[in-house]
Amino acid sequence: MKPPPRHKPSLPPPAEGVGEYSTRKLTTLGLARLADLMNRAASLAYPRVSGLSDSECRIIAWVCEHPPFSINDLAATVHRDVAQVSRAVKKLVAAGLLHRANRRGGPGVLISPTRLGYAVFAPLAELAHQRNATILAGLTAEDVKHLDRCIAIMTKTALKQLADERRLQSRPRTVPATKRGS
Repeated sequence: MKPPPRHKPSLPPPAEGVGEYSTRKLTTLGLARLADLMNRAASLAYPRVSGLSDSECRIIAWVCEHPPFSINDLAATVHRDVAQVSRAVKKLVAAGLLHRANRRGGPGVLISPTRLGYAVFAPLAELAHQRNATILAGLTAEDVKHLDRCIAIMTKTALKQLADERRLQSRPRTVPATKRGS
């Protein structure tokens, strides 16, 4: 039996005085919402096609497209905990989808795909192209070129913003002075 469809929660009206400070209509929030919806749909679609978990699908995709990977680099790339990635890789190695080899001249291992891993990746890549075409449906080729340019500019700016925030976070915090006796 299917669970009941989730409904969009009704929001109370904006607080008095928020007006121009409302964040609900910011372009960045719209982009975040779009990315969230695409990720949530993808986390259902790829496991349905492959029989693998969402994390395993992401691991297979990255390792097939950019081999080899260390466990630490792979964890950072798929935004998962190192232990979680290590367990998933162990399972994928046991299934014959990935190969684990000692790194020459140093500690750690390198993960690369097997022929079977590439065979499992092929329908995932095909699905990714189909999903991309679906999400872009209704846009002209010129719209897509313009969108790609906008994404490139915004990504560059976001990377700078992230670097700035990391730099600011590494500074010692100053505690604002409080009123005494109040």
